Amino acid sequence: MCTMILLYVDDMIITGDDVAEIARLQDNLSVRFEMKNLGEVGCFLGLEIEKADGYFVSQKGYATSLMKRFGMDDAKPMATPMEAGLKLLKDEGKLLKDPTLYRQLVGSLIYLTITRPDILYAVGVVSQFMEKPCVSHWIAAKRVLRYVKGTLEYGLMYTGSKECSLHGFVDADWAGDMNDRRSTTGYCFYMGSAAVSWCSKKQRNVALSSTEAEYVASTMATQECIWLKRLIGDISNKVDYSVPIKCDNQSAMQLAANPVFHARSKHIEIQHHFVREKVIDREIELQNIPSEEQVADVFTKALGRVKFENFRNLLGVIDRNYALRGSVKN
Repeated sequence: MCTMILLYVDDMIITGDDVAEIARLQDNLSVRFEMKNLGEVGCFLGLEIEKADGYFVSQKGYATSLMKRFGMDDAKPMATPMEAGLKLLKDEGKLLKDPTLYRQLVGSLIYLTITRPDILYAVGVVSQFMEKPCVSHWIAAKRVLRYVKGTLEYGLMYTGSKECSLHGFVDADWAGDMNDRRSTTGYCFYMGSAAVSWCSKKQRNVALSSTEAEYVASTMATQECIWLKRLIGDISNKVDYSVPIKCDNQSAMQLAANPVFHARSKHIEIQHHFVREKVIDREIELQNIPSEEQVADVFTKALGRVKFENFRNLLGVIDRNYALRGSVKN
């Protein structure tokens, strides 16, 4: 499982009461913790934050250090993090003599997904072979790094130009894993110009149909949505509307909305019917979307270059030079 959370709050008007409240909070924290006021954040745990017409968040320095650490300074960049349609097997080829370097590389890439949701699926796949990695797995992991080399300047751009309402996408790749035939769930949620939460995770059980796989994925996305609604309500305004979650499977949507379909889904674990309850309570609203516009597809399978780059842009992962161009004063 790979789930990363980023929250963006646009510039707000700070009143005198707010300043006093912040000061009280700082005083209370300083009783137990040693604190320093370092001003506006610029770099935090490898995350680089640049303020322009919004906030650009990246890990360029960290990614650059990975190139040096794993000897990829002169490697040829790749257009995508994984070959389209690639399916890796557990016992595929020769085992690595020493898996230490492989594990270090995969672990480092996992941390990079904090600001790079575009590599999340590929990193999730190669992380499944940590116990006994083969040469083919090592090649796949290095390809991710070669892709990162060509996109060092990329990161997430959060601006206040778009309506800041919570909405999401959910998808599943039915029986996509060739080793155990489990499906992969992918979802992402937005607030404003870029994604704030994303996930790529194999499902626990083998789904007997694409409908079941999508239904289980919708449940996972709904759980994340409810948590995000509560979190946003704690730090900002309450989310008091039905959050739209876009799905490209009509049967899964009907199963969530119509109890008549329950007879066909008795084998599905009770916990997955959570999504139906939230649809009835109008906390979420499943909306149909064409498969060609399903952004969450980037979290469930390896895509071709054109489709991958389109979805990458829709996630809000863009080139730093392009993102900050509008802030330059002539």
